[in-house]
Amino acid sequence: MENKNVLVVGSGISGVASALELANAGVNVYLLEKEAVVGGHGASFCCKATDICSRCSACVVFDKIKEAVIHPRIKLLTNSTIKKLSGELGNFRVETIQQPRYVDEEKCIACGLCTEVCPADPKAIYPPFAEATPFSYILDKGRCLRFKGERCDLCWRSCPTKAIEFELKPKEQELSVGAIIVATGFDVFDARKKGSLGYGRYPDVLTGLDLEQVFTREGYLRLPTNGKEPRNIAFIQCIGSRDESHGYCSQVCCKYAMKLAGLIKYQNPDTRVTIFYIDLQTAGKGFAQFYEKYKESIRFVRGVPVEILQTVSGELEVKFEDISQGKVCRDTFDLVVLSVGISPGKNSWDLARILGINLADDGFFDKKDSLSSNETNVDGVFIAGTCQGPRDIPDSFAHGIAAASKAMQALGKVGSQRRGHQGRH
Repeated sequence: MENKNVLVVGSGISGVASALELANAGVNVYLLEKEAVVGGHGASFCCKATDICSRCSACVVFDKIKEAVIHPRIKLLTNSTIKKLSGELGNFRVETIQQPRYVDEEKCIACGLCTEVCPADPKAIYPPFAEATPFSYILDKGRCLRFKGERCDLCWRSCPTKAIEFELKPKEQELSVGAIIVATGFDVFDARKKGSLGYGRYPDVLTGLDLEQVFTREGYLRLPTNGKEPRNIAFIQCIGSRDESHGYCSQVCCKYAMKLAGLIKYQNPDTRVTIFYIDLQTAGKGFAQFYEKYKESIRFVRGVPVEILQTVSGELEVKFEDISQGKVCRDTFDLVVLSVGISPGKNSWDLARILGINLADDGFFDKKDSLSSNETNVDGVFIAGTCQGPRDIPDSFAHGIAAASKAMQALGKVGSQRRGHQGRH
């Protein structure tokens, strides 16, 4: 008898889209997530609306996550990874391991007393980001003094609901599913690898994701060093894209940089914003018009910055090649934002080995052939979203829905074949 349960690995944009498509069609879904909260990177993206909607789709992400979390056919398995896979299409057995949260999400009231008393630096117990689901505090075992052998239970003593449990152990379980959708997303390129640009050395050099989180958390922008409003901001494109190690375009960086720049100009029209670029990727519905709206108020410089240094006064001096002028120039800014690209997930190789699926040369999961970007070399294992290659939010949603459709088609064929075989007997 065929198994119509489906495992979706990864609860980001594509994974949630796949899970909802399956669940709404009557399929029971296990939504497995290695982190303590669901949503992936997309859950921390900010709304970039000005007086009109910028069509950034961030609000859609929040809505779909909330819908998935309460859906009766979707079972969430956070802090979980796959240990072993056996079986075949229609009858997979998946061994999983779930790490303890150490904080009971039902009991946690997010009062913050545990964080206040935690002596670790950085804090070992802390709140998730504002829109996180589930919203309960997270205990980082790697930072916690107790797990390093010290006698510390200050957070446990301070918790009014006794939500903290140190003695919990990892939980193993076997899932029986008919198909698997891998939607493990991407890793943000580590801007520290571009050491000459000062990320991690100068506090006023941020990444695009840092800036997203600042707006999500605060709603406005202030300089990390002094809390003042920045008046002169630079965005530097293609950080971790289109270079020797990452020869592909990440497809999203120009869009989010320009929309964040538009949000900054909307909040503070006098702020000077410069975007350094190789060439602008303005494809996508309505994006060319968006560029036309802001090209007069935002300074666009075709040139590649090669170095950022901090001046004696604390400003950031950017050394760059201005291609239009054919010379090397320097300019100073209050804040620099590095538009980091999409990199393959660092755990992709391990997961590919467990599932038996192939990786492409660029490190993303490989599709079976040119006819479908969702199918892998293993029947019944499908891929969705940015784990297969760079995509924006709408395309990631669509790719997740397509993967769910492929999974249901495959399970339907297995069911028909088995029923036909039984009928002949």
